[in-house]
Amino acid sequence: MTPGYETALLIAAGQEGLITSGQCLRAGLTHSDVARLVRTKRWQGIFRGVHLTTPGTVSGRQRVRAGLLALGPPAVAVLSSAATVHRWPVAPPDPTVQASMPAERRRLDQVGLTARQLVLADTDVMTVAGMRVTTPARTAADLLLRLPRPEAVAMLDAALGAGALTSGDLEIAGTLIYGNRGAVRARRSIRDADGRAQSPLESRIRLICVDGGVPPEELQFPVYDDFGVVRALADLAWPSRGVLVEADGRAPHSTPDALLHDRRRQNLLLTRGFVVLRFTWSDTKRPNYVVQTVREALKAGPRSA
Repeated sequence: MTPGYETALLIAAGQEGLITSGQCLRAGLTHSDVARLVRTKRWQGIFRGVHLTTPGTVSGRQRVRAGLLALGPPAVAVLSSAATVHRWPVAPPDPTVQASMPAERRRLDQVGLTARQLVLADTDVMTVAGMRVTTPARTAADLLLRLPRPEAVAMLDAALGAGALTSGDLEIAGTLIYGNRGAVRARRSIRDADGRAQSPLESRIRLICVDGGVPPEELQFPVYDDFGVVRALADLAWPSRGVLVEADGRAPHSTPDALLHDRRRQNLLLTRGFVVLRFTWSDTKRPNYVVQTVREALKAGPRSA
């Protein structure tokens, strides 16, 4: 391979293994060199004119970076792609790279890459790992105006919990959505957000309870053993009524060790006098059932330990 190959690899190393055809030419490779590398599968084409020098599974952030490289320096990652760059744990499932381009630039859509024309102020844009991207506040505002409330709250909960979004960001987002279609729903999602939630299922169960008139008194409520050591954290809790709710997602609770831990944990909660209710994803399709079950448990009141 020509000397330009090593130079190309150095460029790609600073771009998560990605390089453009233009960068290849400037490094000293020819069009034929690049075509041969792709044809022999030493490199992998991602978008037109963008290649991965380490073929394999492409991460979400790599794909966003590839899209920005394909569009050129003016491009800004927006919407779900911005959430991916900011490493929000629960980003909207959208495999298409979403980027914004200046109005005067010709649209350059490709399969899996959409170039939008959003009105962005300088304060709406930042650089993360060499990628131009909307700020967390602007990203939240844009997505809140587009997502259904359950998905929006789960997204905010996870981002807040991971420290990838702050309460200050949400305050700014609240001002950015003002006057836009969907602003009322978006503001409600901001009010409902709570970074203590540990999973999207917890977020969904909490919203169902809030909407049903039985909002939890506490989240991640600690339960202690006889020695004052925290042995359990209940997802949702009404301590004054002795009621706890567990969001029972399948994956974390399906291994033998997890099942044994859950049984011991359940026994501890019961011996402390708590009523423990467990809800799954399938229960979220029956919100009235969830609300009624919680309401009946609250009416019954605390049991004696």
